[in-house]
Amino acid sequence: MKLVKMSIAAMVTALLAGCSGSMVVPMQDHASILSNADQAKQALSQATSCCTGFNEFNYVSLPEGETLLAIDGKQPSYQFDEGMSYFAAYRLPANTGNLAITLASQVSKTVLVPKVIMLDAQFKVTRVLGESVFAYQPAHLLDNDRIEGRVFVDRSMPGNPATETYMVVYAPANETAGSTTILHPAKAFARANGTVEPDIKDPVIPHSPWGLVQIKVTDMAKGQGLEAVFKPEYADKVAMSQAKPATTAVAATAATTAAVAAAPSKPAPAMLSETESFYNAQIEKAVKAGDIDKAMQLVNEAERAGSTKAKSVFIDAVKRSQKN
Repeated sequence: MKLVKMSIAAMVTALLAGCSGSMVVPMQDHASILSNADQAKQALSQATSCCTGFNEFNYVSLPEGETLLAIDGKQPSYQFDEGMSYFAAYRLPANTGNLAITLASQVSKTVLVPKVIMLDAQFKVTRVLGESVFAYQPAHLLDNDRIEGRVFVDRSMPGNPATETYMVVYAPANETAGSTTILHPAKAFARANGTVEPDIKDPVIPHSPWGLVQIKVTDMAKGQGLEAVFKPEYADKVAMSQAKPATTAVAATAATTAAVAAAPSKPAPAMLSETESFYNAQIEKAVKAGDIDKAMQLVNEAERAGSTKAKSVFIDAVKRSQKN
């Protein structure tokens, strides 16, 4: 076998990636979880539901930083809408700024396709995040092949019962019969080095109800040197919007559009294109749903995180909504 030496530049890049927070997932320590999808499905077929509702789950505090979640037969199971699944339940960090949560399900001989349910303080479902968020990502530097997604949590109104407080991670039963095709390592090496890719088939990885999920929780306010404080103007706008009759909606929309357009922006680090796209889509979705206050919050949050397009996306979306 011909050995390929890593260049000094590549080693430096890898080391820098490690220092910035990426940690190598100890795959070998959890090989039994990722080795046999049929065994995992057989175990699940004999599992029974732990609870009658989300309020009965045992929620474990999720710390900031990195957490490695092993989902196997030792985890509780529950009858979700899609069927019986093993799961993990977390209480999100409190007293923080907005949170960015990355979940990366590791690929080996099998892979778990994750789904996330977000709940408020009263255990009511606020969002269900599946294939619209999670997608296959090929191995890169210290990151393995994985099915990865990112969840953003608004922390602008602490103490509000509707604030997202809990997160449930599970493998939906309707995904366990499928598979994911990953990039062959030889092709990945060729792409990284700008050479011709070999004509070989990419591996097909069966889905499993067991898996290994790397969770990274980032307080976005701390990352920008901002204080994780409640912004009173958000509460004022929400209270006003709840008190307004429906007939004043057009006037309110015009006023909020002008307010956002006139608001001064502070310099911030450049935002990743993926993050920019996420915020833009959420802003347009909020405007389309008539939730102008939420759209404004998203604009402010995006600009603090370094967005240069959020304001114009908001204004254009409002203009389009007024024409409909």
